[in-house]
Amino acid sequence: MQPEQGKSNLERALAGEYKFNFKALFNRSQSLYKANLMTLLKSTGLLMLIGVGSTLVLMSVLKVDPSSVESMQSSPAGMLDIIMLIIMSPLLAGFRMLGVKLTADKPADATELGKYFSLTLALVTLNLLTSLLIQLGFMLLILPGVYVYLVTQFAVVLLAERRAGVIQSIILSAKVVNQYLMPFLLLLLLFVLLFTLVFLTMGLAILWVGPLYTLVLGQLYNDLFTVQSEEAPATSPTQDSVLDA
Repeated sequence: MQPEQGKSNLERALAGEYKFNFKALFNRSQSLYKANLMTLLKSTGLLMLIGVGSTLVLMSVLKVDPSSVESMQSSPAGMLDIIMLIIMSPLLAGFRMLGVKLTADKPADATELGKYFSLTLALVTLNLLTSLLIQLGFMLLILPGVYVYLVTQFAVVLLAERRAGVIQSIILSAKVVNQYLMPFLLLLLLFVLLFTLVFLTMGLAILWVGPLYTLVLGQLYNDLFTVQSEEAPATSPTQDSVLDA
C-alpha cells in the first residue's frame, strides 16, 4: 500500500488507515519465495543447521539429557538456554531482516543472517523481556500471553533496522499492532495451521513455511512502519517524532 503524499506508512498505520489484503499479501510472498528460492533455502537451512548443531554440541558439553526431567530442570539446562539465546537472537533478527529487504526489493542474501551480531546484547535483552511478558501473560490467562506475542512481533525488526531502543521498539510495535489486532490474530492462526505441516513432514515443510513467514511479516513491516521514501533525507523531524511516540 502506497502512502499518501506527505504522510508516511507509519503515520497511516498509527491512524488505523491500513487495509489488510491477505490474498495479495500471500500471493506476493509466494512470488518472492519462488524468485529468491536459493537464497531463502540457504538461509533457512543454515539457520536450522546452526540451531540444531549448536544445541546438540552444547547438550553434550553440558551433559544435558533431554530424556530426563531432572536434567532438563538443572543448572546446565538453564545455561544451555542462555547460550542458545545468545547464538540465535542475532541470527533470527537477520532472518527477519532478510524478509524485510526482499519484500522491499532490496538486494539481500544468506549473509544477512550474520549482520546483526553487533546488536547481540540488545537483541538478547529484547527477547528475554518479551519472553518474560509472554510467560506472565500465559500464567495469568492464555489470552494476555497471545496478546503480548502479537503486539511485539515487530520489535526485533525495529531494533535491528531502525536501531531503536529495546523499550522503544516494543512500544512502537504494540502501538501499531494494536490498531489491527483481529487481522494479526487471524494471521497467527493461519501460520499455526501452516506450521503443523512441519511436524507432518518431519521438518521438511520448514523450508517453505519459515521463509513464507518472514516474507509475510517483512511485507507487513514495510507496509506499516516505513517512515520515509528512498529519496527522502536520512533523518527528518517527522521521522524522529513518530519513532519517539
